[in-house]
Amino acid sequence: MSKFKFAFLGLGLFIVGGGAFFVYRLSQPVGSEGKVEITINPGESVRQIGEKLDQANLIDSTTFVFYVLLKDLTRKIQAGIYEIPRTLTPVQIVELLQHGTFDIRLTFLEGWRREEYLEYALSKLAVDDEAFTAEFLKETAGLEGYLFPDTYAVPINTTAKELVGRLHANFEARYAADVEALEKGSGLSRSQIVNIAAMLERETSNDTAEEMQTIAGIIIKRWKSPLWSTRLLQVDATVQYALGRQWNAEKGRWEWWKDKLTAADLRVDSPYNTYRHRGLPPGPIANPGLAALLATVQYKKDPPYWYYLHCSDGQVRYARTLEEQVRNQACIR
Repeated sequence: MSKFKFAFLGLGLFIVGGGAFFVYRLSQPVGSEGKVEITINPGESVRQIGEKLDQANLIDSTTFVFYVLLKDLTRKIQAGIYEIPRTLTPVQIVELLQHGTFDIRLTFLEGWRREEYLEYALSKLAVDDEAFTAEFLKETAGLEGYLFPDTYAVPINTTAKELVGRLHANFEARYAADVEALEKGSGLSRSQIVNIAAMLERETSNDTAEEMQTIAGIIIKRWKSPLWSTRLLQVDATVQYALGRQWNAEKGRWEWWKDKLTAADLRVDSPYNTYRHRGLPPGPIANPGLAALLATVQYKKDPPYWYYLHCSDGQVRYARTLEEQVRNQACIR
């Protein structure tokens, strides 16, 4: 093969590799958190806009200009003030600058409390954080447990009211379709089912359906049995909910669910603290998914156990007596 052919082949590989890298860069989020406000004035050139994006550490100016020219989008960029989440990709940012909005996928996880929903939504949406927060907390008052965890496609500038409406409507639809028919057979009311399912969601993670049903049965047995009429449920997740946002020094971050509870934590003065108050909490402590709701209405009737715990390896251990429960705690490191 001649030198010219080698040179041509090398040039071709360089172009292909460079193009692949360019496409890869365009598909990656520009950051992991936070938002930047960008003002695009009427009449600004593509290069001027690119420089603003570059200075804000959103998109390299050259990359932005090249992509806009390549896609012939010069005349489609709109003037305005934009709240740009750093979780967007360069392609999404260019899309946002054309229309001011587009649909984005939000995935809310099982077991999140409404404040976690809010923090996650703020990290993804192009909205005014302060105004959205106030509206979201107002709209979700009394709806803890009734905001269905799922994936939603919403406008990136959606209002809090619209988002909460979607979350709650989805809960109503899923409950009616999958849970309601089993409600009567469970002997529980809807509010009790959601309340117990929320605790179950936080108390279980990778448990099987049978394990979730057994743990739900233990919780309900302790709640209903005359033997426990003067006892307490002692569900750790209710204490975590009562404590609220806590600083995790080991991980260097704020968390809504404190990992290691202390004796002082168990004495926190809150109606949600089932170490201090008998019966169910005043309301759900989180938003349960379908598996937890179904495990609650299909709970194991009168299980032989009074206690359960999760070992460090994730395995569930049950106990009939307090002495057995204390021995089982040796599996927690």
